[in-house]
Amino acid sequence: MEDLYRIGAVAKRTGISPECLRAWERRYGLEPADRAGRTRFYSQAQVDRLLAVKALLDQGHPVSRVIRLGDDELHRRLATSSDRAVVEGVPRVGLVGGQLLLAHRGATDLAVRVVAEWASAADLAADRDALPGLDCVVVYVSTLDPQHVEKIEEKLPGIRMVVAFKYATSADLERCRSEGRPLLRWPAEWSTLERRVFAASPRRPSVPGYSDEQLVHIALMASRASCDCPRHLVELVTVLNDYAAHARRCASDGNHRAVDEALSAARVALEGSLRSFVEVHGLLATAN
Repeated sequence: MEDLYRIGAVAKRTGISPECLRAWERRYGLEPADRAGRTRFYSQAQVDRLLAVKALLDQGHPVSRVIRLGDDELHRRLATSSDRAVVEGVPRVGLVGGQLLLAHRGATDLAVRVVAEWASAADLAADRDALPGLDCVVVYVSTLDPQHVEKIEEKLPGIRMVVAFKYATSADLERCRSEGRPLLRWPAEWSTLERRVFAASPRRPSVPGYSDEQLVHIALMASRASCDCPRHLVELVTVLNDYAAHARRCASDGNHRAVDEALSAARVALEGSLRSFVEVHGLLATAN
């Protein structure tokens, strides 16, 4: 008989919370392989599929676009996708609200990368335990209600938010501005939205990073250099990359934005030093 896993075990193995798995079941028909009363059980094949889905989410793909893909297409995208193929410095943005989704459809020459879309704040809440990597979320509200905005912010720890609003009282405007919330009166030009996003998003150094495969190759070829510095630099960069992924996942307050910026700056400095060794000693000369 095939091994089955309880939802809690699946959550630990995949990094997708039980609440999120149940939400995906409701929204996308992600049925477990078996049930015993209210207990859900998942097969190994389903666990493998969820691991692939989670990997794509971590690369910035929205869940709505990958959850229904066939297994072959999931793995094809995993084989061809890489966060490092994205130009550094381009904010990764999520949009919440039908007004913004329609505006995005009609926009051209995009200066930001829209990686996720939700028709409503309720849809965002359902996915909050499996969000793609985001620098900023733009949320549309018909009327600017600071308490409602605060509830949405609680669902986005460590992520900057721009509030696009249609109506607002003077008191609510003053309160949001005094609390430093980026605001955008809607409707507006898409270029105006992008300027708000750039102003709200953390600055990312615009230096291309080495892929994991390149780092491994550099470490293997380090003997060409006159010292072990390339290998040690690779080890440091790898540690920073691993910790950056963890910090994004555990972000619970604004302090994590400062951590992300500090890690980005440290990686740029280390990879700049590593690049000198790579170029002088040809450490990537035979890399695929």
